[in-house]
Amino acid sequence: MGKWIIVISKPELMKEVFQRADTFLKLERNEHKISKAELKFIGYDNLLYEIKEAHLRHRRVSNPAFSHGWSSELFGKLAIELFEVMDKASEKSPTFDIFHFIKSFALDVLGLATFGYNFRGIRGIQKTGSELEKAYLTAVYGISDRKYVLFPILEKIPGFRRPELFNRVDYLSGVMHDIIKERKQNLKFKKVNNDDYDGPRDLLYYMLKAEETRDDSKSRLTTEELLNDMKLFLVAGHETTAIALVAAIYFLGMNQECQEKAREEAIRILGDEKENIIPNSEQIKELKYINMVIKETLRIHPSAPVASYRKAQKDTRLGEYAIKEGTILAPQIYASHHLEELWEESYKFKPERFANEKDTANKYLPFGCGNRICIGMNLSLAEQRVFLTMLVRKYSWKITEPSIHKDELQVKPTLFGLAVPKNLEVDFERRY
Repeated sequence: MGKWIIVISKPELMKEVFQRADTFLKLERNEHKISKAELKFIGYDNLLYEIKEAHLRHRRVSNPAFSHGWSSELFGKLAIELFEVMDKASEKSPTFDIFHFIKSFALDVLGLATFGYNFRGIRGIQKTGSELEKAYLTAVYGISDRKYVLFPILEKIPGFRRPELFNRVDYLSGVMHDIIKERKQNLKFKKVNNDDYDGPRDLLYYMLKAEETRDDSKSRLTTEELLNDMKLFLVAGHETTAIALVAAIYFLGMNQECQEKAREEAIRILGDEKENIIPNSEQIKELKYINMVIKETLRIHPSAPVASYRKAQKDTRLGEYAIKEGTILAPQIYASHHLEELWEESYKFKPERFANEKDTANKYLPFGCGNRICIGMNLSLAEQRVFLTMLVRKYSWKITEPSIHKDELQVKPTLFGLAVPKNLEVDFERRY
């Protein structure tokens, strides 16, 4: 017989599960059902699958890398590049599937933020992208093919084998491995010669600097572990942020009065000159309504509707409930964010419900909480703030009619449980 799985939707119980990490532990690596391709791509030795002390070892190196501020120039320059591609596309038709555009933008952001590499995904929307972009997209969508997870024997059957996928995975891993090796050598050379480092200040840089502070070699990450984490950050941060941005575009397209309020705020802070303006850090702090739009979007449509499963390590209690050792718990963020007793008119887009953070602090969990809270939260939110502020100044838009999304945002299933919008066509109109 199978094991019991308890679905949790009450936020106070989810918080308790997240915070009692030793009692409610993430699943052991052999309890995860992953494809042979995913195993080859990111392995088990990474921040996602490691538990206990091994997880803390990854976290001690990763946390400092994600804790520093992010320059709005990184997001803004790529947003302008995307706008140019959107403008060219609109010359043929004002209507296009926006997810295709946004995911390319998000990939370029993550490449530069993670290890200083521009995948040139934006350029690849209408032209040929880089070889590394092709390898990454082949890899990430190949490893998420459900049938190979459910039936791994397919990898051995003629007609189902995927040698091209595994070649792409090897190519991507090889390039990233060389980047890490070269960066390590560069930092070591600079340190020995007392030279100032003049390379990119990305996640890889900060993780390598954090490694320098670890006196015990056993507490450091191997090159392979560092490589796995880099690839994990790409996969985890790329589509989740793209989903959040596209969902915000959808809700603002369906709620024109909210879109206008967001535009008025962006114009008030950045001005109404007919040119692209990248908000600076002080201007971003002034954003009130756009922040509420982002929060309400993540409430209604969390990119990852279900958090990672946990397993009780002993007989215990969770709130008023008795939990037996070995019981698996499934924290349902989507369900929690739609409890009518906590969120009035829970399916209605109402950014104003976040006007007072004290009213929502204990029930809003799009990134989880505790020691396994989403490590890329601040990076994702910074990207969303800059992009949406620039977007509402540049364009007005509405959802193309007729639309399958008339009543709610339709999604397509993915292996990782992400809520990817399905064929969302939008009509954009340039303001300048």
